Amino acid sequence: MKHLVLFCLLLTAVLQLQAQPDTINLQDVTISVTPFEQRLSKATGSLSILQPLPGDATLTFNIADEINTAPGVFMANGTYTTNRLTIRGIGSRTPYNSNRIRAYFEEIPLTNGDGVSTIEDIDMLGISRVEILKGPASAMYGSGLGGVVRLKAMLPAENGFTATITGGTGSYHKQKYGIHAGWKKNTTSLTLGLARSASDGFRENNRYERSNMFLHGKTGTPGNQLTFNLLVTDLFAQIPSSLNAEDFSSAPWKAASNWLAIEGFEEYTRITAGAGWKYVVNDKWENHVTLFTAWQDPYESRPFNILDDQSFFAGIRESLQYHAGELNIQAGFELFSEFYEWEIVETFSGTPGALQLQNTEVRRYGNLFGHAAWSPVEKLNVEAGLNFNLLEYRLQTKFHIDGTDQSGQYSYRPVLSPRLGINYHLTGDHFLHASAGHGFSAPSLEETLLPEGLVNPDLLPETGWNTDIGIRGWTPSDRWFYDLAVYSIFLQNMLVTERTAEEVFTGINAGSARLTGVELFSRFDLTPVPGSSPWEYLLTTSVSLNSNRFTSFIDDGTDRSGNVLPGIPAQVIHARLRTTFREMVGLTVESLYSGRQFLDDANSLSYDGHIITHARAAWTLRPDNLPFSIQINMGVNNLFNTSYASMILINAPSFGGAAPRYYYPGMPRNFFAGVRLNI
Repeated sequence: MKHLVLFCLLLTAVLQLQAQPDTINLQDVTISVTPFEQRLSKATGSLSILQPLPGDATLTFNIADEINTAPGVFMANGTYTTNRLTIRGIGSRTPYNSNRIRAYFEEIPLTNGDGVSTIEDIDMLGISRVEILKGPASAMYGSGLGGVVRLKAMLPAENGFTATITGGTGSYHKQKYGIHAGWKKNTTSLTLGLARSASDGFRENNRYERSNMFLHGKTGTPGNQLTFNLLVTDLFAQIPSSLNAEDFSSAPWKAASNWLAIEGFEEYTRITAGAGWKYVVNDKWENHVTLFTAWQDPYESRPFNILDDQSFFAGIRESLQYHAGELNIQAGFELFSEFYEWEIVETFSGTPGALQLQNTEVRRYGNLFGHAAWSPVEKLNVEAGLNFNLLEYRLQTKFHIDGTDQSGQYSYRPVLSPRLGINYHLTGDHFLHASAGHGFSAPSLEETLLPEGLVNPDLLPETGWNTDIGIRGWTPSDRWFYDLAVYSIFLQNMLVTERTAEEVFTGINAGSARLTGVELFSRFDLTPVPGSSPWEYLLTTSVSLNSNRFTSFIDDGTDRSGNVLPGIPAQVIHARLRTTFREMVGLTVESLYSGRQFLDDANSLSYDGHIITHARAAWTLRPDNLPFSIQINMGVNNLFNTSYASMILINAPSFGGAAPRYYYPGMPRNFFAGVRLNI
């Protein structure tokens, strides 16, 4: 069965080149992840636009399922709170979270001063669209070697009041309830939403509870517009951790014994807010300014100690734009300051003991950026950008059990990141795009600290150069959209995380690597003639093929040059078929193939990959003369009950004679059902 599904996926990817076009006209989509708002067809970069259907949010806890439909982008989720987002392979070496990626909700950063981006705990009820810019894009956003993920707020499109109420349940006591209300009058829009998600999980010590609140607003005129966004998350999640090979194969429902013994968990409250002002001075000049802030108070109980920390950041992003015919110029800056305080407490089976370490860190960065877009001839669009980044941090030791003092002022050398991109209108609705750009990511706190608790002043930011070329287009009837890209990224001063003890990580600059790949996305309508049948069929597929190797890497005296980078599937293929009947009945089947990946830098162990398939159905009732509709949906995830690893912990260590724990087991076959009321 697995081989049959894989064959069908590969065959679909090939047949796309002769298939019928898409029913959705993506030419009219205006993207905002680039310096200047523009239509997708004119974009010089390689990017993906994801627009989830409203019903997909009914029982979806995080956005990983939708993210994985984009080629070149992969989000592994070991648990509901252990996720790793990679773009073109960058970010794969981060053990338990998403690093090397910049993330924004509108203009508000979701990336903290440590470089960690958290998008999985934002409820999908408040998201209208996801824009992903792939490859180093530091010329636009500063630190963020892998790319940029930008989430767009859900705002009502038409005047009046709208509301959506959702509720659902599923296997392993999975529950989700939410309400989303919107109001619009002329140029003023407001959205308020609440959501509650909970599950016992299929593993031991796997309970999860999350509450979300979001508020989005926009008011004013097109020439003088105010926007504001507020996101609140309250979360509790037990941690089952990863498993060794034997437990992964025979008892995937188990938790790691040391985490189960103390019932390890994490909890936090996070508040993120921002306000923006767009002011059009005249037909040539306009100004954009955004103020943003965030606060969170995490607590994590672990087998080896307890981490209790708190952080607060605030910043401003300002850009001035000039428009004159076919020339657009932007100049601005972004300033960011974060205060982070953390303490380590000894643990007695989960009960706090004596204080072992208490530190504070203040991180500050500043970006100065400039961009220009010019169309010298009708069919050619040229963009150029430059970013100047400064990063410094101050570390203060308040207490250390052995008297070690890490206090000091540290800074990295300024980083200059250029970017150049072109877009050429070939013929009809087919466009050639190409870009070359520089990117960088600063070391995280864990990578900065040496095993003995001192700061490594010689650690350098990881840098990279990206080049890509691609073609995207539509057929004349706008029923088929395709986007094909080939890329190559050269990484230098690679930051490699080493684990010297179960609770101690450190980072080193360990050589260079070359990441190359091919990405194909296609979306097309299989209905023979639009309107000729009550049935409609929409097929989307994405294919990612890559080769990622160390070009120079000495690992503790051993030369790993030429080895494949671990933790990156060599192939990722996704296919989704949606079928609807008179906009009343909807059926969706989708499959994700994740290929072979190595588990360690030595390439001595590997995971063969897997295929998982999901199916769901929806029935929509629209009573005559009543201002509401009801959608009933149900489905099954992991239809064929595949045993698979949903996330790999690369270079997993072995302590005390225990087998290394490489695997996070994926959820077995599970069912769900829900109701959605639209008013």
